[in-house]
Formats: sequence, structure tokens, C-alpha cells
Amino acid sequence: MLWSYKQFQYKIEIIPDNPNPDSLRDNIVYVVGTKDYIKWGYIKCPCGCGESIMLSLNKKAYPSWSIKQDKIGRATISPSVNKLDGCKSHFFIRKGKLIWATLNDY
Repeated sequence: MLWSYKQFQYKIEIIPDNPNPDSLRDNIVYVVGTKDYIKWGYIKCPCGCGESIMLSLNKKAYPSWSIKQDKIGRATISPSVNKLDGCKSHFFIRKGKLIWATLNDY
């Protein structure tokens, strides 16, 4: 597996309702809910295709993700985001950095 780093600084923004997909900004992980109750995560696909990605944060659902924020505001999403349709992007966001995951066929 190859890893490539792109110098983005992803930060978290907590919002009360689902966002308009056209209003998503680059480098922001949107968390729908409150500090005590979170339901969805949204992110604009980092490949540039313009699509929005919606992530379930409900631990009882499958699949689901967790989104955490460190002391200086950087976002981490676990596990990786693997878009199965459209552009088929596969990436990690760790400590605010975008890490592309690509497979080698050798």
C-alpha cells in the first residue's frame, strides 16, 4: 500500500442540522449534532469531484465512523473513508492531515 500526504489542515465544525451539500467547504469536517449527541459527519470529497460524503456516527449502525478533535482543533476520522461509487476515493484523515490510500498491483 502506498501512502501520500497532502498538507491540508482538516478542522471540525459542529452544526445543528444536515448541511446543504453545495455549501460544504474544503478542509472542514462537519459534525451534525451537539457536543453531547452527534449523529452524522459530512465532508467534501478531497479529490475535487465536488461530491459530499456523509458518514454515520451512530456506533450501533454499520458502517459507522468516529470523528475526534484534538486539543488544537485537528480532525481525525476512523476508520478510513472508502467511497465505493463515483470517484472511488479512499483516504484517511489523521491529526488534520489528508492521507490518500492507494493499492499497488505488483
